[in-house]
Amino acid sequence: MSYFYLAMAMFIVGSSVIVGKILTYDFPLFFASGLRFLIAVLLLLPTGVYRRKLFCLSRHDWYIIFIIAFCGQILFTLLLLLGLRYTSGISTGTLTSTTPFFMALISLVFLDEKFSFGQVAGLLLAFSSIIFISIDAFKVMIENCSSDWLGNLVILMAVASEAIFLLFAKKLDAKLSGLELTAILSLVGFIMCLPLAFGDAVSFNYTKVGIADILAIIYFGAIYTDLAYICWFRGIAGTSSAVASAFTAIMPLSATLLATFMFKETISVWQIMALLTAVCSILVLATFETRKETMQ
Repeated sequence: MSYFYLAMAMFIVGSSVIVGKILTYDFPLFFASGLRFLIAVLLLLPTGVYRRKLFCLSRHDWYIIFIIAFCGQILFTLLLLLGLRYTSGISTGTLTSTTPFFMALISLVFLDEKFSFGQVAGLLLAFSSIIFISIDAFKVMIENCSSDWLGNLVILMAVASEAIFLLFAKKLDAKLSGLELTAILSLVGFIMCLPLAFGDAVSFNYTKVGIADILAIIYFGAIYTDLAYICWFRGIAGTSSAVASAFTAIMPLSATLLATFMFKETISVWQIMALLTAVCSILVLATFETRKETMQ
């Protein structure tokens, strides 16, 4: 059942790239984020999570939750939506598959973890995927002064933020269920972006909002914010982090296939190579880590 939750979570995260592409057409970034968290909080309000858990957390856990919320829910989403304005959904989907690369890099810099041969091999594959995905953007940039390279850079920054979220999620001392942690993170995320969201809301032209925009906002709040993270936290609680990392391969696959289907974007040879290399890097990292845990 854990595998089902992880697969479902990563499929939804991949689809958020497509829904985010729709949102960037009409909604300001902070206003879209504020509405997303508001919907997520309202949907989880009847569960009573806030009454039971909100005042029972230690200062250490609040510190971790603040980092998780800011990096994983605020910074990641804002950078993702911003990057989508300058690059394609396919490139974005492929770049998100470098999450294990950034997780390992952050572990090396901040957590003083040592890398095995398998981890180094996986990191090299992930780095290769970044090179492959940048080739097309670099060519277009030279020929047409395109800003795709800027979008790719912003998406990589978003992935780094998401990696911090994935690393710090297990550092909480309190035993929180997937629903409880999602509810608290949604509330903290809403409070964080409220001032800037309010500024966007005052000057926003509501007459240009269509049905697609409303459905996209609801999807971001109910499905991407609530359901995806509930599934992820439930899934990761029942398996190792190494196995869970392998399921992030579903994220770029989901984004790429949906981008091809909905936006009629064509996949280049370099993008295919980047996608396959990124998936291989995830599988190598998961295989070696699982073998390491089995031998212990």
